[in-house]
Amino acid sequence: MIPHQMVWLIFLLPLFSFVIIGFFIRPFVRPESRIAGYITIAAIGGSLALSIWALFAVMASSHHEIPIPDITWVVIEDGVTISLGLIMDSLTAVMLIVVTVVSLMVQIYSQGYMHGDPGYHRYYAWMSLFTASMIGLVMASNLLFLFVFWEMVGLCSYLLIGFWFHRPSAADAAKKAFIVTRLGDFGFLAGILLLYLNTGTFDIHKLHELAIAGALAGTVLTWAAIGIFAGAMGKSAQFPLHVWLPDAMEGPTPVSALIHAATMVAAGVFLVARMFPLFEHSTEALTTVAIIGGITAIFAASMGLVMNDIKRVLAYSTISQLGYMMLGLGAGGVAIGIWHLFNHAFFKALLFLGSGSVNHATGTFDMRLMGGLKKYMPWTYATFVIASLSIAGIWPLSGFWSKDEIVISAFESQPVLFYLAMITVFMTAFYMFRAVFMTFGGEYRGGEPNTHGHESHHGQPHESPRVMTIPLIILAALSIFSGLWNVTGHFDAFMGHGETHGFLEGL
Repeated sequence: MIPHQMVWLIFLLPLFSFVIIGFFIRPFVRPESRIAGYITIAAIGGSLALSIWALFAVMASSHHEIPIPDITWVVIEDGVTISLGLIMDSLTAVMLIVVTVVSLMVQIYSQGYMHGDPGYHRYYAWMSLFTASMIGLVMASNLLFLFVFWEMVGLCSYLLIGFWFHRPSAADAAKKAFIVTRLGDFGFLAGILLLYLNTGTFDIHKLHELAIAGALAGTVLTWAAIGIFAGAMGKSAQFPLHVWLPDAMEGPTPVSALIHAATMVAAGVFLVARMFPLFEHSTEALTTVAIIGGITAIFAASMGLVMNDIKRVLAYSTISQLGYMMLGLGAGGVAIGIWHLFNHAFFKALLFLGSGSVNHATGTFDMRLMGGLKKYMPWTYATFVIASLSIAGIWPLSGFWSKDEIVISAFESQPVLFYLAMITVFMTAFYMFRAVFMTFGGEYRGGEPNTHGHESHHGQPHESPRVMTIPLIILAALSIFSGLWNVTGHFDAFMGHGETHGFLEGL
């Protein structure tokens, strides 16, 4: 099989999984069977293996890109041609690792968490489509198809947030997420149309070339970039379009892990990175990205300080860290923003899956009803602490390396952004270890009957089964070691930005 066909399989495997489960498994197989989970795990495992191959192939190529021929899809009168194609460059390769690794861990974990749920097959069908949509989004070679997958990601989020649709709170949260993100999507679509009317192309590479060559008028470039950023604000929950994300916790906890770590909210940060040549040649647009990111980071961190629901703490943490990524993009460039996205994916998925493990044992997400769980749940406790240390930016865990570069870039860009970044660092450490101490410290305070649509085991708390703890251990290892990729600047160089900021400059 030639390389570009293997690249297509990265996207097609989870899509095939959705078709098989949705049309052949769900209608005919009882929900007690785990076959849907096995099919999804096999498909996403295959995508991960191919993504690792693609990463090394991109690293080995002279221009950090594998050329993939486009397929002509539609030819319209007056010479307008719309092609279906994929990009396999350094940005795509990194994002594929994020999406497939986190998704695979979530699917394995879900075998334990969702076992016995009457919607088991439906859950895995939608999770397969969700993963395929995000893979399609990061691989799309033109804005038209990127927008199609962008909307598919939004649709899957709606379906999964409202998975337990018999509960009014879940149905309302799903509608809220769908409607709020549509506000941003209007700006994204306007930006796409503005670019097409002025260039006659949807092709991302051609748009990059035109922006770099100065062929786009300054006003057009700025407004198109701001429109694109509006779409990113909706998906990545940037102020003031952040209001949907805290309510997204109404879905199953593994869904929250995937949304917050590698799919829905990562899409907005990826979009800004993918279209960065447009932002780079518009000072106004790039400054807007940095300012909105800084405001979002500190605002959401302040909300995380006072939450008592562990998933809401993590939800506001996600909003804050997404703001950090936008700040990194606006102040430091693609490598810095995507570097934090890469590290964040592993420790944030770990935190959400850890909260699900706690809920599995206690029947509650209310930290006031937890306490003392470290003696009952040693693996969950140890991995949750590792993730908390990483998100707090403690050396030498992964979060330290990417946060360090963002803080230094903010310092070099604008003092105000630096102060916002530094205050957010301390807030993050406070609310995360408040969550650790309330959940695992002291004495157990009793839990409560489960109100989140998932049947829980009551009585004395207990460690989760191995199918749930093994993904926690793998993600904990990644939260420790993923930061080493850029210790000597290899990640920056791979992303086309060979300068390493911060801690290592003095070594």
